[in-house]
Amino acid sequence: MDGLEALEDEPVLVRNRMSCFNGTPLDIFLRNLGITDVIVAGVWTNMAVEHTLRDAADHGYRAIMATDATSSLSSEWQSAAESYALTNIAELVTTADIIEIARSR
Repeated sequence: MDGLEALEDEPVLVRNRMSCFNGTPLDIFLRNLGITDVIVAGVWTNMAVEHTLRDAADHGYRAIMATDATSSLSSEWQSAAESYALTNIAELVTTADIIEIARSR
């Protein structure tokens, strides 16, 4: 996408499954960098975002979803993911909350 190209020294991981962890070296990459928190934003909250958050939690990461930076095919599906599926798996916060978390470190 124009304007969103990776910089020369930035790694690019291609996701072919619902979860960003499945079939990619993401876990190894994050562990090698000492990263403990995974913040997820994206489309299809009740599928791709949810799968990635579940896998992040299963791998021992602090799973965080940016609620105002995700979407589903319908508001009902979005609400179901936020209200039921993800409540015991991830912290559901806004992008403003994420900025505050980052600033406090």
